[in-house]
Amino acid sequence: MSAQQESPEGAEIGESPILSAGPFEYRPGRGLRAGSSGLVVGGFTNIKAEDTREGGGEFSLDTLNFFFIFDRFTRFRAVAELQLKDIFTADGDNAGTKDFAFDARRLFGDFTVSDQLHVRAGTFLTPVGYWNLILAPPLTWTTELPLIVEETFFQQTTTGVMLHGSTPLPRGRLGYSLFSQFLDPLEEDPELEPPKNTAGVRLTYEDGLTWSAGITYQAAEIDSKPAEPDPEEPELVEPGAPGGWTHLAGAHLLWQHDRGEVLSEVYFQDGEALESSQWGTYLQGVLEVYRPFYLVGRYEHYNPPAAVTLNVFTFGLAWRPFPFMAVKVEYRFSDRHPDEDDPQGFFSSFTTFF
Repeated sequence: MSAQQESPEGAEIGESPILSAGPFEYRPGRGLRAGSSGLVVGGFTNIKAEDTREGGGEFSLDTLNFFFIFDRFTRFRAVAELQLKDIFTADGDNAGTKDFAFDARRLFGDFTVSDQLHVRAGTFLTPVGYWNLILAPPLTWTTELPLIVEETFFQQTTTGVMLHGSTPLPRGRLGYSLFSQFLDPLEEDPELEPPKNTAGVRLTYEDGLTWSAGITYQAAEIDSKPAEPDPEEPELVEPGAPGGWTHLAGAHLLWQHDRGEVLSEVYFQDGEALESSQWGTYLQGVLEVYRPFYLVGRYEHYNPPAAVTLNVFTFGLAWRPFPFMAVKVEYRFSDRHPDEDDPQGFFSSFTTFF
């Protein structure tokens, strides 16, 4: 019972339009459809509040994403996703939009040759693992991402070409994705350091709605990074990073039941562009206690290159009044203090598709 597959009471609100004006129809969670033009406009928003041991309390209008989907033709579909990030943040000292950013998060065309072969070109979600492909907050069970999804194993988007498809088996369905990045990303994010080139393959197997599994391999060529002064302390020099190739292997397993699900992913990465190999994993369980309320628990192990190893625990509650809406509250703590962001504290969010 993944977030995108569950059907709690009230799902019919998103099934029939609540607003019709001429050719335009609006369905909550499914966007505004412009008649027979094939154009659908929708999106989601995410509002967060947190109280961490190091950072204290903070409230933020975290993201506002808009989808533009053109799906008029049988064999062609175009998708654009525009994202406003860090729209407003308030803490004990400041309030404002100092980190505000606007990105074209996804922009691609998808051409269907057959069920076994689709060709996608542009900027799309990198097909690694499971979580990265359901990255929209209304589809996830916790406010905070697992560290191995949030950290530096791979970029969340790829700008290039992907061949993908699936074929039925006697039991279940086998899917594949072959993908490569060879263009610079559309978004100009100073924190984004994409590789020069990537090549990868992902294989998945789904047994109906009960369980699914997948494996991924990606090779990425990283540019070297020269040493430079620390912007906060100019007298200090941040060390550079070597260039070269990295190699990522990943696997995921998802088991679903009428009253919950269990999801696990593991990544291992090595290569000359890293100080040392890194790996991480998580195991997450979801249990329906009284629909639409769900208990969520997650254990994470993250072993970054040349840094402290972390074991992180998350316990939370999710309320999903509709399939496209969620309120999440969680507490996260770790056995060690990390070098950078502190993962320990209370986190909550309200998120919805519109």
